[in-house]
Amino acid sequence: MSDRATHPEPPWGSALLGQLGVGLRRGLAALPLAASRLRAGAAQAERFAAALRYDESFCSMAGSESPVPLLVPGRAPSVLCLHGFGGAPQEVALVLREAASLGLSARAPLLVGHGQSPRELSRLRYEDILKDAERHFRELRAQGPVVLAGLSMGSLLALDLSLRAPGAVPGLVLLSNALTLASPFPARALDLVRALQLPDFAVPKAGSDLGDPEELARHPSYRLQPVHAALSVQEAGTRLCQELFRVHCPALVLHGARDRVCPVSNAWLAGEALGTSDVRVRVFPRSHHILTRDVERQAVAEEVRAFLARVTAES
Repeated sequence: MSDRATHPEPPWGSALLGQLGVGLRRGLAALPLAASRLRAGAAQAERFAAALRYDESFCSMAGSESPVPLLVPGRAPSVLCLHGFGGAPQEVALVLREAASLGLSARAPLLVGHGQSPRELSRLRYEDILKDAERHFRELRAQGPVVLAGLSMGSLLALDLSLRAPGAVPGLVLLSNALTLASPFPARALDLVRALQLPDFAVPKAGSDLGDPEELARHPSYRLQPVHAALSVQEAGTRLCQELFRVHCPALVLHGARDRVCPVSNAWLAGEALGTSDVRVRVFPRSHHILTRDVERQAVAEEVRAFLARVTAES
């Protein structure tokens, strides 16, 4: 018999080995998931790289409809309808239809830098787009008063035009107004670009903020957003927040509660700051940013029609 004492295995040894074994098996099982996430991350990085160089895959329009100017003949007052940043006249086609039902002349131009390639938009700033909108405004003013309607960036253009010729505008329709942008994206991201003085680049869009899947599939818009052009739109909204008190014509302010681009608080901001007591604000609880094509578009159309009927009858 050996003189050495036997030392039994500590009671925690088997448990520790068991835990290590379980951990190893879990780690091995997680490898496919980790590899999948790495592949997804690499694909996302390549997507952003392609966006930065304005790859052709991003320069085509999203949506099955073609972005074309819209025009309906009719009587004065006319209605000028202005679309959003990277968007198309189809965003405001609802306003044209309601104007046409009242026998009013209406126009929704395809604004400069739109409907072609985001490269074209990247060369422009808000002031360039405003000049183009003003050209259409002047042409319609030659026929009489002009009601201004705009969605998103178009709402800023409409506000600016109303300030330049207040006596010629009997009414103002602000749809998903862009006085401020949603935070943290895109607002804080744009603030960072400005603070760091980064050179221009483009950001891929996940798609238009539109809840109706059938309308989304048809809706034309750019797949990329040029950042410096977007910065200029953000700055225009900031400026106009300080000038709303100068707007005295009747106003209709409509917004979707689910808007992920321009916060719904913009509706109340405009309603309270406009320099008119003749303002109606309505929020649509199930609608996103492109509320003119979303699930509550019929109710939006009824609001627009009632407002146009009233302000054009009075002018």
